Amino acid sequence: VRPEAYLQSCAGGEACKIPGIGKRMAEKILEILESGHLRKLDHISESVAVLEVFSNIWGAGVKRAQLWYQQGFRTLDDIRTKAPLTSQQAVGLKHYEDFLERMPREEAAEIEQTVSKAAWSLNPGLVCVACGSYRRGKATCGDVDVLVTHPDGQSHRGIFGKLLDSLRRSGFLTDDLVIQEDSGNQKKYLGVCRLPGPGRRHRRLDIIVAPHAEFACALLYFTGSAYFNCSMRALAKTRGMSLSEHALHTAVVRAPGGRKVGPGLVLPTPTERDVFTLLGLAYREPTERDW
Repeated sequence: VRPEAYLQSCAGGEACKIPGIGKRMAEKILEILESGHLRKLDHISESVAVLEVFSNIWGAGVKRAQLWYQQGFRTLDDIRTKAPLTSQQAVGLKHYEDFLERMPREEAAEIEQTVSKAAWSLNPGLVCVACGSYRRGKATCGDVDVLVTHPDGQSHRGIFGKLLDSLRRSGFLTDDLVIQEDSGNQKKYLGVCRLPGPGRRHRRLDIIVAPHAEFACALLYFTGSAYFNCSMRALAKTRGMSLSEHALHTAVVRAPGGRKVGPGLVLPTPTERDVFTLLGLAYREPTERDW
């Protein structure tokens, strides 16, 4: 008996004697044999492709992309004309193509210098460092994170708003995503910038102003990679410590299950090397943290 004929009988309702294959599975196998593909996969392939496009809109995410798909949207034009958008999603959609294209590290360096010069015009003693994939030595960057501090531990105060105002007046900042996000003693801005000149693309830019006492831990955190940070935090936890972008704590009290119930004591970390040393690790250069 030919396989097609046997499977046809299964699909017709007779008991299928192939172990593990029932009527529905037999129908699918028969469809593949007859047509060379399974129609159900066409729908799945379409949804995967559309969800990927939608989730690449800054501020959308997977759940929002799924909701849009369930509402019948299939293209970016559908989103532009039919979907209610948050202000962040509207900016992400406006600069969709620009945000998707990674920038060469030379462009990231120009962005760092633009932020640094604006900061130095306010206070020449400010320290500005581009973190993320740029500091890890990558050839291209998805965005730029610039960390700002002052060695005296005081003069960073009041700089955040003045720096953003200066960069807006110059036309360098074109759109705001999160105008101000307070995180403890740190202030963080998420937005969009564009360097002057023809053909320049809009780029994602984060600016973080941190007190100098938190600078080393912030530098470590915002340099990444995400997996490297996760590994460092997990190691700290096994040693009764906790590590964040703010500080390294010791003598941390945790409840059964790992929930932190006592913050412990802050350990002085003047430099990134001190963080590694206190965790009992050999220092890794930023270019060695891309894992």
